[in-house]
Amino acid sequence: AASETLTGSSNDASASASEFPPVTHRVFMDLRISRSDGSFYVRDDLPDIPENRVYNGRLVIGLFGTASPNHVTQFLRYAAVTYNPTEDDPLPSYGRSSFVSLDQQTGLMVGGKIPGLETALIGGSNVLKYGTRVLPATLWSDRRSDLQVSHSAGKGLLTHRNLDVTPSFGITTRPAGFDLDGSYTVFGKILSDEGSYVGGGGGKSDDEANTVSFLSVVQDIPTYSMDRPAPPADAQPTEGERAVQEIASAVFSTQREFFRGAAKTFGDTRLDKVYEGKLLRRVEVTKVGIL
Repeated sequence: AASETLTGSSNDASASASEFPPVTHRVFMDLRISRSDGSFYVRDDLPDIPENRVYNGRLVIGLFGTASPNHVTQFLRYAAVTYNPTEDDPLPSYGRSSFVSLDQQTGLMVGGKIPGLETALIGGSNVLKYGTRVLPATLWSDRRSDLQVSHSAGKGLLTHRNLDVTPSFGITTRPAGFDLDGSYTVFGKILSDEGSYVGGGGGKSDDEANTVSFLSVVQDIPTYSMDRPAPPADAQPTEGERAVQEIASAVFSTQREFFRGAAKTFGDTRLDKVYEGKLLRRVEVTKVGIL
């Protein structure tokens, strides 16, 4: 695709266009966010409240192929594949992926989780296994250069954890700290982010007809926390109450680690489905392609 200069919009990172590398490729992702019960299909039996509405949207992502050529090459491996459920032995595709977590501390949302794609060790080397396929596990790595973008530049930045061989990627939902720059590499950003809610019966009410950005919606999704519930921020406990809370928190953490350790020992795989920051809604990519 032809190179282009990044243009700003209300959903783009806060830095000016001149501070970003040129966009060499554009990719779209169609997404959906489920109701609170995890469903997507049209239902006429539910009251028309936010928890019962399905969100549908589209992201257009610009990739920085000049600044991070290897990251872009690896990303396109999964974006250029159209997912076809009728194929007997398909290639892994972002067209069948999910956004799985949101780190409340950094604001980093993690996506690109493809069901069934796993890392494995064969002959002393890491590979990716997907169905009957064994695929090379290539490192997403690029040399540092003056073109690379800091995570502090704003929201909507596409990033990948250094030395990770999986296609999981992150999107910043707000300007992140410089600490991410040492462990992640920015290789693109959101150019366009639009979508809307659909009511319980499938139609759109007047307030739902307005476009709503995916990033603004996903930030409001509740996430799972493994910490003991904290008292209200405006609460002012006494010294005695504060001491009790600290002891209770320590006991809670100890019990949590004990039971998680015991479950792993006995092979309980349900722990893999419970983790800090897990999005408590289904956030799925339904289609992906190159523009």
